[in-house]
Amino acid sequence: MTWSNVPGGPPQSSPSDPTGAQRATWEQGGSTLFPPGKLADRISTVLLLAFGAVMTVVTAVVGIIAVISATATCDAAAGCTPGGYIGGTAIAVGGAFVIGVATIVLSIGAWIRRRTSWWIAAIGFVLAIVVITWGGVVFAGAADGGSASSSVSASA
Repeated sequence: MTWSNVPGGPPQSSPSDPTGAQRATWEQGGSTLFPPGKLADRISTVLLLAFGAVMTVVTAVVGIIAVISATATCDAAAGCTPGGYIGGTAIAVGGAFVIGVATIVLSIGAWIRRRTSWWIAAIGFVLAIVVITWGGVVFAGAADGGSASSSVSASA
């Protein structure tokens, strides 16, 4: 960081501050991505991003296990196809991953511009929950569709 691109410039030495403590404080505060006034913003952003990442990993593990267990008995004779199961899991995990990466990029961009970023992470977290729910609905629809068609064919 240079002196020319900082608004107001550095404090000049004055008789009231012969040691230059004001200038040293100004230099330290102007060269960090984590200024003291924005520490709560950075902590909340990092926590929201971490919760989103953990939620995505848990969704991936649960999705893989659910697809394996749902498609184990799924075959053409039973009248089901694994596409809905795989599609629902892909929507949930893939969507949450893409939203998480976009949220991280936008949050870091806000940090570089010295703007608040907690709201970016909060919106990303909520969107990830929405996408995971949407994927779960698609998965459940495939599971209900498979059991409904097999019960109809069994009763007929």
